Order: sequence, then C-alpha cells, then structure tokens
Amino acid sequence: MKKKLEFMKEEYMRLNASEELKARVAETMNKQGNKHFTLRRRTAGLAACIAVLLIVSLNVSQSLAATMADMPGMSGIVRVLTFGRYAVEDKGFHADIVTPHIEGLLDKELEEKLNNDFKEYADSVIAAFEKDVKELKEEFPDSEIHYGIDSGYEIRTDNDKILAIDIYLVNTVGSSSTTHKFYTIDKASGKLITLKSLFKDGADYVSVLNSYLVGEMKRQNEADLNMFWVDDPEMGSFESIRQDQNFYINEDGLLVICFDKYEIAPGASGSPEFVIPEDIIRDIRK
Repeated sequence: MKKKLEFMKEEYMRLNASEELKARVAETMNKQGNKHFTLRRRTAGLAACIAVLLIVSLNVSQSLAATMADMPGMSGIVRVLTFGRYAVEDKGFHADIVTPHIEGLLDKELEEKLNNDFKEYADSVIAAFEKDVKELKEEFPDSEIHYGIDSGYEIRTDNDKILAIDIYLVNTVGSSSTTHKFYTIDKASGKLITLKSLFKDGADYVSVLNSYLVGEMKRQNEADLNMFWVDDPEMGSFESIRQDQNFYINEDGLLVICFDKYEIAPGASGSPEFVIPEDIIRDIRK
C-alpha cells in the first residue's frame, strides 16, 4: 500500500506550486488518500475569508421518489432525499458534499441507522475539509492551492427487488482519489444485504471470488485492457477481498465486486468493478 500511495502522489505532484507546498499537500494526501479515507472529526468553521454556501434543506428527488412509490414489500412513501448540501468555492478550494436521506423503509431501525451513517459520514468529510483548508491557508497565504472534495450518492440499482446506493467521495489534490461505500437493500424484506448473507452458511465465498478476480485481472492485463496490480513486484499484488468487500447487486441480479481508485490499479483505471458470472458462485449462493 505504501508504494501505491507513492505512485498516487507522483501523479498529483505535477501541481504548479512550491516544493514546500508540495510537501504539505503530500502530508494531507497521506492522511486522506488511503482506501479507508480516515477522516478526522472537527466542528470548527472555516476562516472568515472563506466563502461558504451551506444549504440545509430536504429536497425530494422527484423522479426517484416516483419510481419508488410502488416498491413491492415497502411503504408507498419510500423516498431517497437530499437531506443537506454543503458547498465551498474559494479560489483553489472546492467542496460539494451532498447528504442522502431515506424515508419509508419497513425496518425503521435500519432506516435510522442508515440515515445516521449518511449524516455522520458527511459531517466527518466537512470537518476534515475545513481543518485542512484552514491549515493550508495559514501556512501558505500567498500560494494558490488546488484542493477539492466532492461527495454524494448515486442510485446503482432500483428495480422491484433491489435498491443499491453508492456513497462516493472524490478527493482532488492535482490528481484525485475516489472511495465508495455501497448499501444494498432487499426491497421485499426491507433489510440491508451483506456480502456474507448472499452465500450458504459455511461457504468459502472469499476464496471462490478471489480465484475468479485474480484470473480476470490477469486476463485483462495480458490483453492490454488494464494494469491491475497482480503479480507485480513493484506495486505488490492483489491477495484477497475483505469479507465485507464493497459490492452491489446490479439490474440483472448479478453480484458486482467493487474497488476504490488506486486500491488494485493505477489511477487511470478509476474505481474498478467486476461483474461476477452466475455460474462462478451458483453452487454456493443461497
């Protein structure tokens, strides 16, 4: 992972700034650029000179609300809403952070937990951004720094069985890193689906998925379709997914395994996703 972060930093060090500023930005990226994007909670506001537009409103996504109104097994008033939006534009500093909010799930405990997760995540991103901006402006008052955060949500699947939401975060410092958190909901039960819950009890789904993923990465590398870090002496090799690896179920009902930017490949590969053929997991899937 250290070598992967070094590779990432080389990409954004093309930033037109002093060597001192580059070092400071590199420090910021080290704190924020790993695949878990460790965020620091902080409630302090930006310095007075930063122009902040903070919109806290409940804006219904009308098209999505309409399509969700008749979901089987769920309340007729289920909606995905924009709970709040935080936006900053100040010279080279940029932030656009959108917080989603779900209403109408049958499982009210899950609904509350998801909405708390969404809000706490957005709050932590805002706090980290404000602290970094304040520190950078104090240390480099005469330098223009290009530093941005974009966070929001995308509906990946919305059919009669599955609702899948992707909460994404793009951190831009010359180049950019991207992290994702997926939530996949079974509409019939109103429950959150975990990767483990898709498979039979005791099934070694991690090994089965790893075998397919390694083979697919090598196939794409050999075909010059990608540059995955597998059997790579310099960048290390992909070894295994986590038991709680990011995933979602697509519109065709297929499992999609997801990785963050720079997690298994250079930045040019974006955030890789692998659609798992049904025959690969048919024998172990519930």
